[in-house]
Amino acid sequence: MLKNILVPLDSSSYSWSAAQHAIQMAHSYRATIHGLYAIDARIIKGQLLRDLKVDSTTARNLYRDKGRALLEQLEGKCKDANVQFRPVMIEGAVSDSIRDIASQVNAELTVMGKKGTSAQWTGPLLGSIAESVTRQARRPVFLAQEEYVPIKAVYVAYDGGLVSIRAVRFTADLCARCRWDMRVISVHSSKERTRKLLREAVEMAELYRLKIATIGRSGDVTGQIINAASEEPNALIVLGAYSKRLRRLMLGGVPEQVMRKAPQPVLIYRPLPS
Repeated sequence: MLKNILVPLDSSSYSWSAAQHAIQMAHSYRATIHGLYAIDARIIKGQLLRDLKVDSTTARNLYRDKGRALLEQLEGKCKDANVQFRPVMIEGAVSDSIRDIASQVNAELTVMGKKGTSAQWTGPLLGSIAESVTRQARRPVFLAQEEYVPIKAVYVAYDGGLVSIRAVRFTADLCARCRWDMRVISVHSSKERTRKLLREAVEMAELYRLKIATIGRSGDVTGQIINAASEEPNALIVLGAYSKRLRRLMLGGVPEQVMRKAPQPVLIYRPLPS
């Protein structure tokens, strides 16, 4: 159940893609969107501004004006969609601010862009803020692609682990409320094990009155997940952060590789506190 969704804003197209996804989900859940604009303290107090002979007060006021404009723009989009909105502005380290505000507003989901305003210099890499937030987050994080495309289907990876089970249930609830198609993919070398896992997923989805599609694959986990989802550009990929085969979120790990390579949005699931 989503009641509060955090949307960190900057002026990038990734950020507004994330906002559109958040509005769609918030409308389905009747949730509140908390728009966050974080003023990067490193910039306000950095050497560049001193070199440009811009004092910190002037710079802070400029960023506050920018933040207010962005938050007002998001508020207007939420109002048009009949979604409740709460603005937040804070100064500090951006990734830490996102993590802390998510906790303060009790956000069950953070929705942000895969990259930010420096996207043109990052190449295929994740943005540093997105990577940091995803590593630190205690709850699910949704990473949006640059161009917003409405979601029609969700691919969730399932390996039978506890967090993976919860990720499937979270996805089933999301699909039931947003009226998205649900696909479960299991990648395992044993066909018998794969069939067992997919039967489990079907049984869980039935609790939400969903009929799902199942996909069994063997081989490279990252490649198989991306290949399966690539058949539908309107898809979201959901991965459990700490299931048995996705145990650590680290550079080179399955979640990081999928976040980097998949053209679709990716949701990294962590269990919601009970």
